[in-house]
Amino acid sequence: MYIEAAAYKIQNENKWVVFLDNEQDTTLVKKILDKCDFHEKYGYKIFTVDADDLSYEVGSKLFEEWLKANNII
Repeated sequence: MYIEAAAYKIQNENKWVVFLDNEQDTTLVKKILDKCDFHEKYGYKIFTVDADDLSYEVGSKLFEEWLKANNII
């Protein structure tokens, strides 16, 4: 099983919002997602990043840290 997240930059701000797509199997993270805001278009908002630019490498590392902090991996 795998879990994917997507980051979207907020226009005119130095902020990114990271979402878990609700169309994937979220069984492993269901209890955590119950505490997250749900946006119909994007999925579950799991965290934000204050940055002008967000590379794949940095985003992946932050997502890994979120997974570890929530005892998913």
